[in-house]
Order: sequence, then structure tokens, then C-alpha cells
Amino acid sequence: MSYSSSQVLFLGELPFWLKISQSIVEAPAAPFQIQRSPSLRDALRRLDAEQWHALLLDLSHPSAQELLAARKLHDGLGAIPLVALLPIDDPQYRNAANSAGAAASLLLDDVSAASLQHAVLSAINTNTIRSSHRKGTSMTLPLDHSPLASDRLPTARVDAISHAINNLLCVINANADILTDQLESTHNAVRSVSQIKKATKSAADLMRLLKTP
Repeated sequence: MSYSSSQVLFLGELPFWLKISQSIVEAPAAPFQIQRSPSLRDALRRLDAEQWHALLLDLSHPSAQELLAARKLHDGLGAIPLVALLPIDDPQYRNAANSAGAAASLLLDDVSAASLQHAVLSAINTNTIRSSHRKGTSMTLPLDHSPLASDRLPTARVDAISHAINNLLCVINANADILTDQLESTHNAVRSVSQIKKATKSAADLMRLLKTP
């Protein structure tokens, strides 16, 4: 797996998404794309049908426990490394993250472009180590922790363009979500924001099709 193409799914409450969205805006060249799932049903469907390299789960989300239970019952879901998002530094949430087998955890107050990147990369690498131990074989870590890793561009021009476009779509969609949550339902701009979200989704779907062998 290329470190520059990691796909990350997020399920959580608005405070976390606002911080994550801001982080995406501040670091559009981050070596992964984060997409928001609006509901448990959507998250389960996408985790089962699409390829994801990590899951960001807000443990304060109403559906968090259901999703964690589903991961234990479904080998495919359980294989996706989990980054537990904690609303506060509380033993209850720490214990919940450990019980869920989270490969990394992150506090709401500590969410930033750098901390997100560190948590996601640590989770993926930790999951790789666990998998290699279970199989009894050694594996090379797919992600480079060197200081220059996040600064290197993909060697193929097509991959570089695809990565840039996907990050741009994430930024647009994240800001559209923020606007949607801030606008009154009767505001004239709501329809425009909805159209922006539909357009970014269509573009993201097209990018996935183009990258499919």
C-alpha cells in the first residue's frame, strides 16, 4: 500500500468533524483522505463494500458501541485499524478504546493536522505488525515515519494528480458540511451547499472508478 493513498473513514459528532475539517484545510497535502459517514448504516455499508485503511471513531457518538460490536463479529471490519477519538481525557473512554482494540487514540483538544497524521499512520503500522505476528511472518511497514515522508510526491504523475484532486474534494466537502451545520434550514444557501456536496460526491465516485484496474 502506498502511504500517499490511504483512505480513512470518519464517524463522529460535529465537534470532532469541525476540527478534522479544519485540519484538512490546513494540510491539503496530507498522505491520506478522510471521508465522513453520516450514519451507522452508511458507515457499515461503506466499511463492508469499499477499501479503507483506517477508521476514525468518536467514542461519544450514539452509534459507537454498535459499530464496535459489529467489528468484533465481522472479520473484515475488525481488520481495519481503529483510531479512537476521545471527547475528554477520562478513564472510561480510555478503557473503552483499549477494549475495542484501538491501534491509536486521540483527544478532541489535541486534534490537528500533525496529530491526525501521526495517529492514522501509527494505527496502520500497528495493525500491520499485529497481522504479521498473527501470520508468523515478517512484513515491511508500508508507511514511512521519516520526517520527509509526508513531503515526498508520488513517483507517477497520475497518482500525484489523483491525490491532489481527492484532497481538494475532501476540503470542499468538509467545508460544505460545516456550512450545512451552521445555516438555518430555511436559508437560501442551503440548496446551493447541497448541490456542492452532490457534485463533490459524484466527482469522488468518478475518481474511484478511474483508479479501478
